[in-house]
Amino acid sequence: MNKRTAMFSAAAVVTLSGLLAGLAGTGAFAATKPVAKHAAKHAAIPNGGTLVQTVPSSFGVNFIPLLDSSAYNQNVTGLMFDPILTINANNQLIGDIVQKWWFSKNLKTTYFKINPNAKWSNGIHVTSKDVELGVDWLASQSYNNKDNGAYNYIVSSIVGAQKPLPDGTTPSGFKIISPTEFSITQTTVDPTNLGSNLQFITPLPTFILGKIPMSKWSTSAFNKQPTIGDGPFTITQIVPNQSVTMKANPYYVFGKPHIAFNIWKVVSPDVVSGDLVSGQVSIAAVHATDFNKLKNAPGLATNVTPQNSYDFLGWRLNNAVYGKEFSNVKFRQAVEYALNRPALVQALDKGYATVVNGPFPSANSYADKALANSYKYNPTLANKLLNEAGFKIGKNGWRTTPGGRPFTPTLTYASGDSLLQTQAEFMKQFMNAVHINLKLNAPISFEQQLNELNNDTNGKQPIQGFLEAWNLGSGPQDPRGLWLSNATFNTTTQDWTQPVSVLKQNDKLLAEQASAAAYNPAYRQRVLNQWQQLWNTQLPTNNTISDDLLTVYSNKLHGVVFSPYGTLFIYKWYLTK
Repeated sequence: MNKRTAMFSAAAVVTLSGLLAGLAGTGAFAATKPVAKHAAKHAAIPNGGTLVQTVPSSFGVNFIPLLDSSAYNQNVTGLMFDPILTINANNQLIGDIVQKWWFSKNLKTTYFKINPNAKWSNGIHVTSKDVELGVDWLASQSYNNKDNGAYNYIVSSIVGAQKPLPDGTTPSGFKIISPTEFSITQTTVDPTNLGSNLQFITPLPTFILGKIPMSKWSTSAFNKQPTIGDGPFTITQIVPNQSVTMKANPYYVFGKPHIAFNIWKVVSPDVVSGDLVSGQVSIAAVHATDFNKLKNAPGLATNVTPQNSYDFLGWRLNNAVYGKEFSNVKFRQAVEYALNRPALVQALDKGYATVVNGPFPSANSYADKALANSYKYNPTLANKLLNEAGFKIGKNGWRTTPGGRPFTPTLTYASGDSLLQTQAEFMKQFMNAVHINLKLNAPISFEQQLNELNNDTNGKQPIQGFLEAWNLGSGPQDPRGLWLSNATFNTTTQDWTQPVSVLKQNDKLLAEQASAAAYNPAYRQRVLNQWQQLWNTQLPTNNTISDDLLTVYSNKLHGVVFSPYGTLFIYKWYLTK
């Protein structure tokens, strides 16, 4: 499958999947195309071999789907658990665990039929009860109040799921019709919801997790190392902080993958080029400097693909020390003018990147092209805005807060990649040039950084400024999961603290782009453009650049499909000798 939910990664860190969770999927086959034709087509393809992929930072400890918002963990869970629907290389919604779907006349109810070939890795059929458990999990009080809760928006449009439900309670809008058919009724007509939210519903094995109270899922043995999945690969071994080994699922819905084993190996991007040359790694995303060196290396092939993701400089707007200052929109506008983003494109990516203005990168088909030239590098204007906002320059050459206190904000970034440190040093240089005495914290693990962001309701965590990245996935690109004023991702990472009038306008536009009128693509684009312009004025984050995905891989690896949404259809990949 190919998960497309928004998720965090460390800014500037390269991962093969383009910061996506999963790499499988149903390929170019329509939802109704028989698997037998697929098998016949690939009858001559060799089977076997071990694929070694990389992640730049250690894995977390949660492997139940959507319990962890780290892109690195979801690389693993994305291969072990398939959602009900996925996309093809043209960003079109197609079948996966679900084979067919259709709508009621009023468009509020969607009916689904499970693929008869959808089985768990032990041969048991995936049923509507398994899908129901996946819905109940995301709607539960344990998931939303005790655990991550970040992906509740996937089911929040279902009738009865607007608030967290007691564990094990099914939203009234989810109905089981038969073991292989079910329906979902939404509270409103929404043209974006199937592709942006409902398709991520992930079946969970009722014969295992159905016997464990949801309040204990996060501490269960299954969460630490799942034994059963419906994806193309299943976990066989986890070596903490080093690797995860997976074997091909013989009962996979689209046939057993050609490759026998997949290993996720923790390798710093700083040294991965050597592993590619030696053959210890089969495929990896690399830095631009390494990419240029390896383009003509014997035994290797390369690929360049724009990504639907971007790096950003965030500010904890509720920070106990400087939250008021970070919340001043002129401060964030000044920062955007102070960032020499074209220089970042060259220094960090050797030209393999683009500047990002607004909440969508240019690779995204919904990006408002009118924003392309906004916030050009202009330190003079940055200084002017800071002066207007009351950040005065003291005798020591550094700015103070509007209240006269020393202004020494800190910047946090993740460890494991020297390019991140370089990016952080550039940020310090840009801020110092406009008399902001930005200090760099020592790098911390990505998991620790994520924990500080997600557990900072009182603003007292040490994190103030931070470098992160968003992967936006694909599909209809519904921004509500990130940018509604009450969205979980919003409140745990970058808070909208602008005047109430701005909040109302933001939420109104986000609602309108998902209204019945938005079934008209041109109308929806107009509304999205209005929202992007509002976002670009308010700048809840300071967006920087969108890196191209630079991939180097063994010339013995075949069948890889590259897209802005990641490398797709791993079950089709194969290795030759």
